[in-house]
Amino acid sequence: MVGIKYISLDMDGTIVSRKYVDYFWLELVPRLYAERHSLDIETAKRVVFQSYDEVGQGDLRWYLPRYWFQRFGLMDELEYALSEAGKLVEIYEDALEFFENVPNHVKLVLSTSAARDFIGLVFSRFPFLEKRFVRVFSSSSDFSLPGKPPEFFKAILRELGIGPHEILHVGDDPESDYKNPSLAGLRAVLVSRDGKYDGIKSLNDVLHMIDFY
Repeated sequence: MVGIKYISLDMDGTIVSRKYVDYFWLELVPRLYAERHSLDIETAKRVVFQSYDEVGQGDLRWYLPRYWFQRFGLMDELEYALSEAGKLVEIYEDALEFFENVPNHVKLVLSTSAARDFIGLVFSRFPFLEKRFVRVFSSSSDFSLPGKPPEFFKAILRELGIGPHEILHVGDDPESDYKNPSLAGLRAVLVSRDGKYDGIKSLNDVLHMIDFY
């Protein structure tokens, strides 16, 4: 791949494990809801998960912690919940190696559907990451877009002032990180560490795919 000036990276499932965000949505929120409304945990999970399903991933609100904590009457617990989830942020070993080995003149951008609340958790856990990215883009917080549709990647191109051939997007979701950036004209690569999808198995493989010079 010649002519790549930027590498765009997804966050959850690509740079860091989803463990922290799964814990936040699937365990912490129901637990706090149960405590606030005097419910057993199973009943609380049923109510919370049904609410998630009612909104759905096609709705911007699905991605915003502040919406859910306001809806569930838990706004005073949001900072606590974020702090607790932040303790579980783990960066993949191959991601660490990637950041150590990528040439300094290659520009990195973060392109995620995660809200800025979660981006802040990851950067607070691994401060060096924030310094590695020249730009950070959240589809939900910055562009009010649910997920990562082609429009998100087109917006990134406009923000960077580059053509689609000058950037490679790398992520772990077949639709959000491969199909949609491809529809926007970007080059895209899927990382699948467990071999579930066709793609690379390590972020280090990106370094071998691109002619940086």
